[in-house]
Amino acid sequence: MTGTFPAQPITTPLEWSDLVLDEATQRDVADIVTWVRHHDMLMNEWRLARRLKPGFRSFFYGPPGTGKTLTACLLGKQVGLPVYRVDLTKIVSKFIGEAGTSVDDLFESAQREHWILFFDEADALFGKRTERQSANDRAADLQVAYLLRKIEDYPWVAIAATNLQSHVDDAFARRFQSVIQFRMPDAEQRLRLWRDSFRGLTLAADVDLERLAQDYELCGGNIVNVLRYACLQAVQREPPLIGEGDLLEGVRRELRKDGRSAA
Repeated sequence: MTGTFPAQPITTPLEWSDLVLDEATQRDVADIVTWVRHHDMLMNEWRLARRLKPGFRSFFYGPPGTGKTLTACLLGKQVGLPVYRVDLTKIVSKFIGEAGTSVDDLFESAQREHWILFFDEADALFGKRTERQSANDRAADLQVAYLLRKIEDYPWVAIAATNLQSHVDDAFARRFQSVIQFRMPDAEQRLRLWRDSFRGLTLAADVDLERLAQDYELCGGNIVNVLRYACLQAVQREPPLIGEGDLLEGVRRELRKDGRSAA
């Protein structure tokens, strides 16, 4: 694809076992897999195409780092379909005519190759809008409306994701068959994330992953960032042990990003 094409493939080396989701979210995600595997039977043999719009549209929402992008990648990996992240800025930054052409090219390629389309940070484009005045604002609204129509008519899987559900227009959310919440992990889930992230690494005797999981409300993305920080500190030592101090400093750094502080 060229540099101006508004979507790029995304993949992951991880597996479902590396992702921690609550049971309700797992069930909702499994529905997407079921649709992909059985859509021919459902739409054609069961003749649901007479009653249902084509494709499956799902809306992911939840805090950063809770697994929305990873879930999209794993869905594609499981069902054998490529996943493309759509760069909404490349669409809205163009004039309306050029943007329309860009959107058409995107959906023609996606339909031909059976892509899973992933619209990240969807609130930036589909968020609640105040009364618009300028010609540019009206043109932007036309772009959004055109893109929404293309999403509604897309016969494969389209996923929109946001960190801020409250910023998304209700009319936009209603266009999706499923709305899936990605919650912050609880203490038990956090412990699993800590153990999975640091499995195979050498930890000092003072490291207490259970206490870290209990004391600090972090998501998987936060813990991966702590892993990176701690390893950068340990690799400079001999022997290269990861200590409690490394983990605590990594936690503090993550908490500061959200305006929180460690006790």
